[in-house]
Amino acid sequence: MWILSLPRVNSLLTLTCLVGLGLSLYAYIIEIQVEQDDTYAPMCDINAHVSCSKAFKSEYGKGFGVFGKDSPLYKPNSLFGIMFYSMNAILALSNSRFITMVTLVGVALSNVLSLYFAYILYFILYDLCVVCVSIYVINVINLILIRLKLKSINAIEEKYSTVTQKKRN
Repeated sequence: MWILSLPRVNSLLTLTCLVGLGLSLYAYIIEIQVEQDDTYAPMCDINAHVSCSKAFKSEYGKGFGVFGKDSPLYKPNSLFGIMFYSMNAILALSNSRFITMVTLVGVALSNVLSLYFAYILYFILYDLCVVCVSIYVINVINLILIRLKLKSINAIEEKYSTVTQKKRN
């Protein structure tokens, strides 16, 4: 079976996190522009049913659609994306098994959130947000990569422990 080297997986993880960061920054800029100017039409607004601003302006666009206006978590979802992808781009550089496990949990949760938001987009808002779907794809790719990374770390640790045991005997 072909497995990417650990440095290559780290590089790909960092790259996908930077793409996610870029998409989140773009989403945040759109949200600010739309709030300030009702006539602003972002490039990702293609028609009535393919519109990122419709998703961002909806009640689900802030605080994950769960937290109320009085909550400190009632911020644009894109801000959480900016923090999440920035943190994961940095964590991708670590080969610590513990940090990789923590990252795996975060990335798995981001995929659960992606399913939640995809459901809302399709069944509640009847919309297709190109930026949102791109972020969902990034989250799936990150999940695959972080699992590959964990597999590589486990293989390296197993090989190291086997070599160490042979030297002791």
